[in-house]
Amino acid sequence: MGFIKGMASMSRYRLLEEPEGGLTDEFVQRRLEENAFVDIEETSEESSLGWVQIFDQLSSAFPPEDWRFGEILAFSLRLDERKLPARTLSRYCAIGEARFAAQTGHKPNSVKKKEIKDALRQDLMRRSLLDTKLLEVVWLAENNEVWLGATGEKDRALFEEAWARTFGLGLRLLVPVTIGQEILKKPLLGQLMALRNPSSFGESE
Repeated sequence: MGFIKGMASMSRYRLLEEPEGGLTDEFVQRRLEENAFVDIEETSEESSLGWVQIFDQLSSAFPPEDWRFGEILAFSLRLDERKLPARTLSRYCAIGEARFAAQTGHKPNSVKKKEIKDALRQDLMRRSLLDTKLLEVVWLAENNEVWLGATGEKDRALFEEAWARTFGLGLRLLVPVTIGQEILKKPLLGQLMALRNPSSFGESE
């Protein structure tokens, strides 16, 4: 579940740098449009990854009013995938080769087998159903944080790759220890860290 329908879990990132020239609407819009989701419904492509509007997964247009909400920026990363089981392809290849042999009177050679396989693969991929994954992203500009509506390692890897390609800005995943370090005041943090070495803690007193 993501931010829109009620979030069950999320990953938090610290933004390590700002865009050269500042975080302008022009910068964000241009980068999103350059890396927008491309529909592959009518193709034989295996996958497509790109950005869509957070409230409309079918739209990859990015006027600022659709992703900027004050100091909060929000959009979704969409992944469409289709998979063709190897056994299914092998079965259709066997049928295709048998049909070729019946029509020509001889078995296909290696070159013809490859032609049959490639043609069948494209046809079967085009007819395969697409599976869609949406990863909702919220950018808190004032806090220099980015929130991802997912926690899985694969989802984070997809997001981190897309983020780097789109914005070119460094991120650091905020794990519980990191978050705690940011919240604690420095004197208390120093004492807690010193507990790892009781002798040094005693000396500091």
